Amino acid sequence: LSKSSYIISCLYTYAGCNLAMSLYHSIRAMSSLSSAKNKMIPRNHLLAAARGRCSVFEMLQRSLSTSPGNGTTRASSSKPPIKVAFVADGPNDYGYLPEEGDPRFTNNKPTLEYAKCMPICFSSMRHEQILQLSADGVPEARAEALVRNIMAVDEIEYEEARIVMEEIREANGENFAVHHLPHGVGLVGAIVAGIASVPLVFYLPSVERFNDAYVTAEMPDKVDLETWLEVGSCSWSWMEPVLGEASFLLLAAQFARSQMKNLGIRPYTNFMRERRADKLISLYPKYDSTILGQFSRVH
Repeated sequence: LSKSSYIISCLYTYAGCNLAMSLYHSIRAMSSLSSAKNKMIPRNHLLAAARGRCSVFEMLQRSLSTSPGNGTTRASSSKPPIKVAFVADGPNDYGYLPEEGDPRFTNNKPTLEYAKCMPICFSSMRHEQILQLSADGVPEARAEALVRNIMAVDEIEYEEARIVMEEIREANGENFAVHHLPHGVGLVGAIVAGIASVPLVFYLPSVERFNDAYVTAEMPDKVDLETWLEVGSCSWSWMEPVLGEASFLLLAAQFARSQMKNLGIRPYTNFMRERRADKLISLYPKYDSTILGQFSRVH
């Protein structure tokens, strides 16, 4: 009996605590709704606060700064409304709330005031948006993040920070051609080899010169070399090993590179990017190393 009585008393205590909390939240919501009538606070803002999307204080602050309809501020009921800038997302960008009458949207479409507040350049975006785009690898966003870091560290204005950022960009681009020389050699070599392979297989004068210089094989009669396909059939006897081995070598190199990436071994490109980022960080130690490294890897 004592054990069951203890369990029942615990259940009653738990139910009483829940009832007390419910009464507390109800009284708080009623007081907020009554003050909303006098201060012209939109009901959907209070509902959003009650549902945990943002605090009541933030909703009051946003509601006192703008009216629910046309973005105006009212100092008192006797004074005319004063036009102020439309607050797009307020202190918290909580998304679209259709069930609560979101004033930013009408019939699932943005209002004119909200559309005018859309940022059209990276400099007009908030810090959270810039950091998110920087994490996604957007070069312009990483440059903007570096500009704001320069402003905060050097305590200078935006235009001056842009000049410093351009200086950092120039320092990051030093020896750029040397670092990318292997890529340039590989690109030019692949194009030249691809173009040269066609006349070395199908063009009779080139086939004869190549045969005389490197192969010294016996050529068929002129009757068997009248078309480009017959020339290709003749030259393929010595071109097939060369082209086949080159194709297999490239295939093996590509497979090796993929396994290096799986093992975390950085190929040449990533190695040079990291080396260039470390050099830039050492040149400008007073700025944030993460922002500088991200900036260096994409510029």
